[in-house]
Amino acid sequence: MLNSFKISKNIIDNLDYFLEVFRFFDFIGYNITVLDKDLKIIYSNWRDLDFVPEKNRIIGEKCYKVVRGLNDVCEDCWIDKFNNIYIKDVKFIKKSPVDGKFRDFTIIPIFDGDNIVGYVQLIKVCSEYVEYQKANKEYIALCSKCKKVRDKNEWMSFENYFLRLGLTFSHGLCPDCLKDLYPDYAEEILNRRKT
Repeated sequence: MLNSFKISKNIIDNLDYFLEVFRFFDFIGYNITVLDKDLKIIYSNWRDLDFVPEKNRIIGEKCYKVVRGLNDVCEDCWIDKFNNIYIKDVKFIKKSPVDGKFRDFTIIPIFDGDNIVGYVQLIKVCSEYVEYQKANKEYIALCSKCKKVRDKNEWMSFENYFLRLGLTFSHGLCPDCLKDLYPDYAEEILNRRKT
């Protein structure tokens, strides 16, 4: 099994090779950051991270310390939530608390067998997302009775509307509906959810 030390040592031992590979990333128009499993930066081309001062751009330092100046993992860190669970990737758009820009994140875990040994993080500034939001400050037509959504003069369920937008989602039951549908089991289930 590989571990972070072996990965870092392998990169150091083969630095010329990895520098050539990483040099390709410098020409990509968005941020690529490679992290080990402990969230230490192995490589970054620093694109779209202009709010990070040059002096703070330290390879080998924890990403949360470099990007946000924190001493512990960011409260909203998606990488910290992987916990060796096989997930192909995580994608989300988030507004930066540092500079207020929207960024599109894709986080891809690197596995060695069943264990996560690192991550590739792709970050793109989403100026088009902000423009989309501004241009589409229109109301979504919602049926007062059945709650279907009207999109381009076609009525559809929320699920189909979200799918059309390219969003993924899952289903669950809120506590109120759980109590309504399963009154005999709701308290037991809700107590299990808390642990």
